Amino acid sequence: MTETLALVESPAQLLNVLEWAHAHPGEAASLTIAVLQPVDPRSRAQVRRLCRYASQAKVVWRRYEVRAGYLGRAGELVRLGRAVAAARRLVIGDLFSRTIQLLLPRSRAREVVVVDDGTATTELVALLTSGQQLTRWHQGDAKTAKGGPVNRWLAREELERAVFFTCMPVAAPPGAEVRANEYAWSRTTFGPARPRPGTDLAGSSLVETGVIDEDRYIEAVGWISRTRAAGRYLAHRRESAAKLDRIAELTGMEIVHPELPLELTALTEPIGLSLLTFASTIAYTLPIVLRGAPVRVELCEIDDAWITPDTAARSVDFLRRISSLAVARHGLASIPPQGRRRTGERSEALPAAQ
Repeated sequence: MTETLALVESPAQLLNVLEWAHAHPGEAASLTIAVLQPVDPRSRAQVRRLCRYASQAKVVWRRYEVRAGYLGRAGELVRLGRAVAAARRLVIGDLFSRTIQLLLPRSRAREVVVVDDGTATTELVALLTSGQQLTRWHQGDAKTAKGGPVNRWLAREELERAVFFTCMPVAAPPGAEVRANEYAWSRTTFGPARPRPGTDLAGSSLVETGVIDEDRYIEAVGWISRTRAAGRYLAHRRESAAKLDRIAELTGMEIVHPELPLELTALTEPIGLSLLTFASTIAYTLPIVLRGAPVRVELCEIDDAWITPDTAARSVDFLRRISSLAVARHGLASIPPQGRRRTGERSEALPAAQ
């Protein structure tokens, strides 16, 4: 059997497999990464850059175009299925993925490692612990599904070990263990950070997922850019061009399209002394990646009035939970929405970064 096969579908997942391999060189000695190519151009470009770094780290990787039309997809899934069936250890970036769930019945792996897929990891662990259906947090309420395909696969007698390699504050589900992701590969390979004067605002794809109203989001970005003198907007790879054009016209901020996940961008490119973010993975990862650097990561709170009418209560609860956990875990300063004052404040506006 092949010793170790990793299945990744996004730049963040690929980065975290490289982090796992760096932290566990013995287990990763025979690692091959199967890159299930994403569709959108910016994600593909980031994956391509990361594959170059994987090659430099002497990690073997192979591309699979699993979304390339019916016949192409079928052929790639057959090829990938053979690799999955031959692997003794699977390293998985996204157990929510339908493509990966389709492949799991082929697996005879004795060990599974689930690497970080951002804040979705907290939801994944919660659902597995409670035995609920693996439904992404923004896609409605989860249902009890103790006999679901992932639950059955994880309950196999052949499975000897299940590991979650994560930087998120989670408790291991029954029968599993958690290992800390300290982003050691990123920090030792690319650091130290090079702070630049001013403030950067990291963009969010919450509009694109249908959770936040676009007009309210853009209004909030405008207010933040004015009160904090933010000069650059670091666009999320899934943000629409039309939305980014509106932001540029309203705020005058420079729209930057990072060529790598922000965890690496913060180490390979000059980054603002203040880095602002809405509820997202980087509220957890950047304080680790930038440990020791004079960069201040701050969390922009989300107002309930921004939430779209069709958004499920579970999604709202998820956003609140990941925001409060990030503040508690890393001691982040939080920026209240326009019109909401902090206790003891005389004005809604925050001081501009110096």
